[in-house]
Amino acid sequence: MRVFRFILGALTLPFACPGDVASTAPVPAPRRLDSAAKQRSQEEAESNFLRGVQFAEGDGVVKNYFTGAQFYRKAADAGYAPAQYNLAYLYENGLGVERDPSKAAAWYRKAAEHGDPEAQNNLGTLYASGQGVPRDDAEAVRWYRLAAEQSDPEGTTNLGMMYLQGRAVKRDFAQALQLFSKAAEQDYAVAQNNLALMYANGQGVARDYQLAYAWLDLATAQIPRCAELRDKIGKQMNAGDIASARDLAARKREELTQKGEDSK
Repeated sequence: MRVFRFILGALTLPFACPGDVASTAPVPAPRRLDSAAKQRSQEEAESNFLRGVQFAEGDGVVKNYFTGAQFYRKAADAGYAPAQYNLAYLYENGLGVERDPSKAAAWYRKAAEHGDPEAQNNLGTLYASGQGVPRDDAEAVRWYRLAAEQSDPEGTTNLGMMYLQGRAVKRDFAQALQLFSKAAEQDYAVAQNNLALMYANGQGVARDYQLAYAWLDLATAQIPRCAELRDKIGKQMNAGDIASARDLAARKREELTQKGEDSK
């Protein structure tokens, strides 16, 4: 019995301590921003964020990650979650700043705690790989689950990988299949690849080479190297089954394209 191996892991794709200051002075009541001040603060943070994007992407200016990081930091310090995410990404990848997985983790955490699903996924991945934080599969699962609950396709796929591998959860092929299916229907190619492999291997579902071939054909549009595995599976099929699988892939591609247009 041929077993096809998962060639694309969804798991790839991170604090200063307060000083010991004692004081006998009375603690003042916290200042609260009135609604107008809050609005101004939010607008300033958004403006700094957009300037950061402009420099990081070279949109109308010379591309400069360092300057982009400075603007992101201003907005991130003001609690603006998109800037916190982008600043974390720069620290994770060493763009405009010295690569620092621990700082990346800290900023991803701030954005994740604001409910940003992509930050939740990335923080989960850092816990799963032990980058910038101690490796902790249970924490990885927790953050992946939060991202998946918001229908983030990467978080959903990574949670599926944890169930597939039995990391901090009971190994459950059926649950992994369900999660991969959900993300695959969002046209996320890594999930399509993983779903195809579950069909090819008969994990959590009856072995079905036609469905495996069809999902890999879809994934190939975004990840060309999936074609190699698709063609290997094709060698287990006759010409009629391959034609049926290609037709199925074409219909699914049309369906996903329509979904994408409807969501705009």
